[in-house]
Amino acid sequence: MQEQKRLDYDKAFETLIKDGTIYRPPKDAIFDFVDAVLDRSVKCWDLLEQSYAVGEANMVLLSVLYNNFKQVLQVQSCKSTDISKSTGLTGWQIMNAKKHLNNYSNGELVSGMRLLQEIETGIKTGKIEDEFSVQYFLCNFL
Repeated sequence: MQEQKRLDYDKAFETLIKDGTIYRPPKDAIFDFVDAVLDRSVKCWDLLEQSYAVGEANMVLLSVLYNNFKQVLQVQSCKSTDISKSTGLTGWQIMNAKKHLNNYSNGELVSGMRLLQEIETGIKTGKIEDEFSVQYFLCNFL
């Protein structure tokens, strides 16, 4: 008689969630997506898909990316001991930016911001398809 493998209930539940048998609704992942991009993590692609699954607009994603790139650049390049006074950023913004310091050089951050501006202008003028704008950024920047 062949012996059957038995899974405990927790392992069985995890397996069913992982393989998609049990549906898990997508969560809003925009800030996780931005964090992944700022950390140079390949997870950004999965998080982008999750953002799309909840209906996040490309222009919103690009705008949040730009603002976070700018904040990281401001904190990373600030020579003052009073970062808030020098940059105008709140304590919360500074704390979030500090999580991503030195993952990119200041020049890379500026290049990313320029590319994001070009993409936004391209969308508005019809030179870049909105549908592929965030993927275009990731492919050209990462």
